[in-house]
Amino acid sequence: VFWRPRRGDPEIRLVEAWGRGATEIRASGPVFHLMGAMTTSAALLSLGAAVEIVLFAPGVPWVSVLLAAFGLPCAAFVVEVLRGGIRRGALLLTPDGIRQRGWTIESYLPWVSVAGVHAVHHGFPEIWVLGTPAAAWARRRTSRLFRLDRLPPEPVIEIDSRKFDCDPVLLFRVLEFYASNPQARTELGSAAATERVHRHDLGDPT
Repeated sequence: VFWRPRRGDPEIRLVEAWGRGATEIRASGPVFHLMGAMTTSAALLSLGAAVEIVLFAPGVPWVSVLLAAFGLPCAAFVVEVLRGGIRRGALLLTPDGIRQRGWTIESYLPWVSVAGVHAVHHGFPEIWVLGTPAAAWARRRTSRLFRLDRLPPEPVIEIDSRKFDCDPVLLFRVLEFYASNPQARTELGSAAATERVHRHDLGDPT
């Protein structure tokens, strides 16, 4: 995924999750949909050409084997998208904790297990929500075929800022604010949290 510095507020909305309201910060739709469109096109073109060569070309259709070898993984990707194993990501913030839905992973840390929020740079900005050593950390892969997200071995939620159409500094400040201010977490899942983010009211509430 190519990244360029972005500005602006995150795409944020209120959703119902696990029987209660949650503040959802959605990952980039254009990036995910572009990847899906390119993969679908590659699958259709490669497999269609492979079938045509098998049906109408004389001799051993080695080219069709190569095209099928390329097209089948693309087709499998499309199937994973359709069944929900690969999907557009999001961060869901509730009064209880933070849940990450990546393209191919899910990860959850309760706020009481969050030790801090760190900014990391690997040529592009990342945000790491660090868990305590004894954190009640839940995680799983949603696709067995594709590993498009890294699932760290220790309690950490790694957020790739390239996948969000917003200012990475603002996204960091949102997570740091709620990690550092337990009394403000009660507003998560309500309009108050959305308004706070849009106002950039992320300083110390005291």
